[in-house]
Order: sequence, then structure tokens, then C-alpha cells
Amino acid sequence: MNRQENRSTKTIRSPAMRSPGDQHTEQSRERYLSRARDEERAGNMIEAENYYQHAEHYFRSTK
Repeated sequence: MNRQENRSTKTIRSPAMRSPGDQHTEQSRERYLSRARDEERAGNMIEAENYYQHAEHYFRSTK
């Protein structure tokens, strides 16, 4: 199966289909977003970007 076919077979889960692990993933994403905003306000853009990338990872994990 090539990449294009693999992408077309993904399904989006409804909130009713979420597992307990998804809640942990969402909490982790929110935690990293909060840390990123804090670092951004403190003027530390490199650390903020690092946290934003971690948050994006958790966001993609829920798709």
C-alpha cells in the first residue's frame, strides 16, 4: 500500500469513540500549549517553539 492509499483509509474518531489515552493526549497538548505561551510572554522564542512542536505532536496523535 502506498502513502496516498494509506492516508485515504484513515478515519476520524468521534468524541464517543475516544479512549482514556486520548484524554491524556489532550491534557498533554494543553500543557505544552500553556508552557509555550508562557515562554513566549517571557521572550524566550526558542523554548516557546520547542513547546509548540511538542503540542503539535500531541494534536496529530488525536487525528
